[in-house]
Amino acid sequence: MQLTDTEYRMLLELSANAGRVLGHAELLQRVWGQAHSGRAGAVRSVIKNLRRKLGDDADNPAYIFNEPRVGYRMPRAEGLEGSEAV
Repeated sequence: MQLTDTEYRMLLELSANAGRVLGHAELLQRVWGQAHSGRAGAVRSVIKNLRRKLGDDADNPAYIFNEPRVGYRMPRAEGLEGSEAV
C-alpha cells in the first residue's frame, strides 16, 4: 500500500495519539499547518482514503473511529483484536 504524504502524516498523528480523540481543527493544524484551518472536508477526505487503503469499514471500523461532530481516534494497541502490543 502506498500512502500520500498527507495520508502518512494523518496516520502518524492518529497512531501517535492512539486512544485520544483528535478534533478536526487539531488534525488540520497538525497535518496541514496553520494556513489551512477550517477545512474539515479535507480531513474527512483523507480519512476516507486511509480507510479504503487499510481495508477499514467505516460502519464497523477496526483502525480509525469517528467521534461524531468531534473528530477521529485510533484505539490503543491493546484495543485491537488479534494484535500484540510491542
